[in-house]
Amino acid sequence: MKRYIAEFIAAFFLVFVGTAAIVADQQETVTRLQSTIGTLGIALAFGLALAVVIAAVGRISGGHGNPAVSIAFYIAKRISLKDLGGYVAAQLLGGVVAALVVKQIFPAEIVSSVGSGAPALGQGISILQGGLIEVMLTFFLVFVIWGVAVDPKGPKILAPLAIGLTYAFGVIVGIASTGGAMNPARWFGPALLGDQLNSNWPAWVLGPIVGALIASTAYELFFMDPADEVTVEDLEDLEPRAPEVVPPTPAEAAVEDAAADGKDPDGPA
Repeated sequence: MKRYIAEFIAAFFLVFVGTAAIVADQQETVTRLQSTIGTLGIALAFGLALAVVIAAVGRISGGHGNPAVSIAFYIAKRISLKDLGGYVAAQLLGGVVAALVVKQIFPAEIVSSVGSGAPALGQGISILQGGLIEVMLTFFLVFVIWGVAVDPKGPKILAPLAIGLTYAFGVIVGIASTGGAMNPARWFGPALLGDQLNSNWPAWVLGPIVGALIASTAYELFFMDPADEVTVEDLEDLEPRAPEVVPPTPAEAAVEDAAADGKDPDGPA
């Protein structure tokens, strides 16, 4: 259960900070008619939020906060089907609650004017084009996740910053065309609260999932060495140890769940 709570917090933190930045930017523009944080500020809000929350809950659940990432972990057999269901449900709920909080604390007309901060297709951008943009941006994000967090030889101590910066870069590149979501939960919560659930949904659901699967599969196939295990010598070289930023394996998760329920993991079911 604690892994699912951590994923709820991860998605809530990301969606709340990012969409609040979008709404605050609009509020400054409308009410004060002065310079705002702009695209760079919004991108940094999203990226830094992701970096911080990964550092905070990465050791518990991996700090995905993103159904596309969790699906990629499941396909790579790095989390169980049970955890996939729990992760995705928690992430989507976190996004919805975050959007609800934003809607409650900012002026209604400001929130409404930006569709609760939901990503939208830019002028002249088709669903196919938007989906391809999300595929590409999510590919880069998940490729970096595999390189710095999943790969046993990756620089895990840099993982939160590297992943957060990659997300920020994606927002900068994609904000004018798709909003640079790279995350179905980032789209779903604000879209639900902002009445933006429409036929364009594949761009923010299928796009990130496809991009994540291509990136994780490519890294596993071309760069991950199955025999590349972390040795005792490696751990000594890395002292003090870098924080863990990948979720527990299915076997480790089962042991944790059994311990939480007060059961013997080696005993009868």
